[in-house]
Amino acid sequence: MVYYAHATDPVMFGMFFVLYYVAIPVTLLVWFWKYYNYIKKGQYRLKQLSILILLTFIVTSFSGFKILDQYLYIYSPVEKITCYSSSCALSSSLITKYGFVREDFEEFGVPSLGFMRIYRIYDTELSASLLTPKKLNYVVIARPLLFLPVTELHVYEVSENKRLVSKDKFYLVWPKSPGKFLTEKFDAKFSVMILGGGY
Repeated sequence: MVYYAHATDPVMFGMFFVLYYVAIPVTLLVWFWKYYNYIKKGQYRLKQLSILILLTFIVTSFSGFKILDQYLYIYSPVEKITCYSSSCALSSSLITKYGFVREDFEEFGVPSLGFMRIYRIYDTELSASLLTPKKLNYVVIARPLLFLPVTELHVYEVSENKRLVSKDKFYLVWPKSPGKFLTEKFDAKFSVMILGGGY
């Protein structure tokens, strides 16, 4: 089951999907094409390459994050929360409004700084390994590591009385498929729904 009200725009999802997969190889091809005559002479223009790679890593990291954002949000019964610091996360409505214990998050730890999104994942989905229904009951904090093609996930497992029982940290590293990554890490079949249809 998914929350249909959180379906995504196909244009935006498609744009980030394409950027995630093609930005790095296209950048390398452009660099090779533009500096081909220099490269033949052993002049590799590494300064230009490093600048291009840095910018491309930022685009790739943010694109991977946005794809994960769509996958996670569709399994959330409540609005996602955007924060830039641990103090924001600890004082967010996830704790003040939805009945979680602040001390649990302080004990397990939350990211200290950086752009991050917080999701309440609460749903029942098909287990990827057992093919039986599996309950998803988590809080997830996603944060793009902008200077690397990586998105970091802090995953807190939640008990029925809304206490945190464990924490894991996962990294989506390009070119890993975001959907397969979530399916593997949560042992549940993750999908994304777009307006007018679904993937």
